[in-house]
Amino acid sequence: MDKTTENAPLTRDRVLDDIAELLEIDRAELEPEDNLVDEGLDSIRIMSLVERWNAAGANVGFVDLAERPTLADWLRVLGL
Repeated sequence: MDKTTENAPLTRDRVLDDIAELLEIDRAELEPEDNLVDEGLDSIRIMSLVERWNAAGANVGFVDLAERPTLADWLRVLGL
């Protein structure tokens, strides 16, 4: 992630970009009901997202994401 993105506010677009970056896929490949753990996001990657997103103003924890691993659920949890 470049410094510009790192300091960007948390938006739906940023969340999708961050997930796609860690999965090394094009953002257009993400579907709302994708199980992101099954797609390859392990606990270390999820923690890195939690840290990024909390630094951008979110209030989310690892368990919030790990218990509901679909993209649609993450967007709901993040209020996006």
